[in-house]
Amino acid sequence: MSMKAPEMPQHDDTSALSPQDLRPATKRYLLIFLIMLVVLTVAAYSSVFSAGFIWDDDDYVLNNQYLRSLAGLGSIWFEPGTTPQYYPMVFTLFWVQFQLWGLNPFGYHLVNILLHAANALLLWLFLRRLHLPTAYWVALLFALHPLQVESVAWVTELKNLLSLFFYLLSLLAYCRYEEASAGAPTTVNRRLAYAASLLFFLLALFSKTVSGSLPAAILVLHWWQNGRIEKRTVVSLLPFFFLAIIFGGVTARLEVSHVLASGPEWDFSLIDRILIAGRAVWFYLGKLVWPQPLMFNYPRWSIDAGVWWQYLFPLALAAMLFVLWRLRSSIGRGPLAAALFFVGTLFPALGFFNVYPMRYSFVADHFQYAAGIGILILIVTGIERGLSRSGLRPFGQGAVFILLAMVAAALTWSQGHVYRDRLTLFSDTIAKNPASWLSYANRGRDYALAGSDDLALADLETALALNPNEANALQCRGAILLKRKLFDRALADFDTSVALQPKRADFYLNRCKARRIAGLMTEALADAEMAIRLDPTLAEGYIERMTVQVNLGNYAKAIEDCYRARELGYPLADAELQALLQWLGKK
Repeated sequence: MSMKAPEMPQHDDTSALSPQDLRPATKRYLLIFLIMLVVLTVAAYSSVFSAGFIWDDDDYVLNNQYLRSLAGLGSIWFEPGTTPQYYPMVFTLFWVQFQLWGLNPFGYHLVNILLHAANALLLWLFLRRLHLPTAYWVALLFALHPLQVESVAWVTELKNLLSLFFYLLSLLAYCRYEEASAGAPTTVNRRLAYAASLLFFLLALFSKTVSGSLPAAILVLHWWQNGRIEKRTVVSLLPFFFLAIIFGGVTARLEVSHVLASGPEWDFSLIDRILIAGRAVWFYLGKLVWPQPLMFNYPRWSIDAGVWWQYLFPLALAAMLFVLWRLRSSIGRGPLAAALFFVGTLFPALGFFNVYPMRYSFVADHFQYAAGIGILILIVTGIERGLSRSGLRPFGQGAVFILLAMVAAALTWSQGHVYRDRLTLFSDTIAKNPASWLSYANRGRDYALAGSDDLALADLETALALNPNEANALQCRGAILLKRKLFDRALADFDTSVALQPKRADFYLNRCKARRIAGLMTEALADAEMAIRLDPTLAEGYIERMTVQVNLGNYAKAIEDCYRARELGYPLADAELQALLQWLGKK
């Protein structure tokens, strides 16, 4: 990849103030600007330091038993399906963090913030290698844009941050490989650079498979720079495409089989998916330009192929790409390249593949974490050119970008408070999106865990009124009704939730407990066995079956189950076993 930036203004007459523009251009000044980027990033996200864990952080960190032992680390890598998604680099970093600070959320948030700052630095380094005059301001706005808060403040979205980190390292290494291949003066070994790029790309895929768009992005960059794509470039990227396809297939399969992204809520025709994708692209573009309001759960659009105006979104997108193509000679290839990067990087999250969050909404802030880079380059470059043509001097242009950065930082700092805890997050979402049954169901669960059953029932009833098929809300309401000894109503909720999601081991386990308390031991045993069949590593399943076996008089089987729970690391297994043996000794 040649290190030039075609169709960009010459440095002396159009560039805004940036580190490479300073005179004298010394490393000292450059270092000050880079330190400022990191400091501003940390300051903007400082409101996140007091945040806790939210939503599926339970599955990724809090209740993830595989973070507790060295054997668990092996399972993370060599047993796909043991973790919610097969992203072993992410869970390895979670494993390391758990060894360092346990379940203290501060450490996890610190890592996310520093990794985001590192991504901004790598982005600056890459854009500077392309001699993009506005590289620093693009990197700064990428770091401070409030649309990034969801990816940084949500512990689980370490996968977003880590995948982009390796993505950019792979891109930089590939640039070195291209320079060496073109005979440019460099001390870097060509084969070593290529191997490093491929390795970093593999680590990016091990972090999140959305990074599989990298080889396509490299082809777009080549076309942007040279107006053509050479055969040797395509050949060099074939291993990248091969890995992207393999890992993408694994992720797509796990989304359906393990994450359970299948059923009526994902039953869309190809036309429906095109309508979703077209609207989603414009949604993300709008949020990059005007990031208000931001919310954890946006309204889920009603898709109807029989409604004419819904076709306007994909048609407008196609028209925009066509116009940019036709105007490439007059306005340059840059705008089309940026648009292609934006759409291409978003593609895995545009609705053509089933992903679990589509159950709640077709869009989410964290889906555009990397994709937005292309549009930010266009926005910053457009502002810089406009300011230059207005006659504003470089320091004045720098002041404008600093003002934009300060506004973005203030919005980011304010948005970070929303992630303080689950209750704050879901209350904020309900205030902005009153139809968010996801938020009502989760806030109801949190109220129930806090012992506020009346508040919990009110939220759960609202969630079920908005979505009668919300199985999690049914499970939670069933648990509250069970506590109030309303057995018939509780069991009805458990029955309905199991019918809605028959592959959820935890649902069977909860119904097992309810049936046992209601005295239905035979039915409870069947539920315990189904839970274990669905998830043989579920230690609580063996403990629950042990209790049922005791009630049925099957003491030998109960002891076997207790031993199995202990093998799986159930923390109270020894106490349960001792109590059981003492009880049997008195019989």
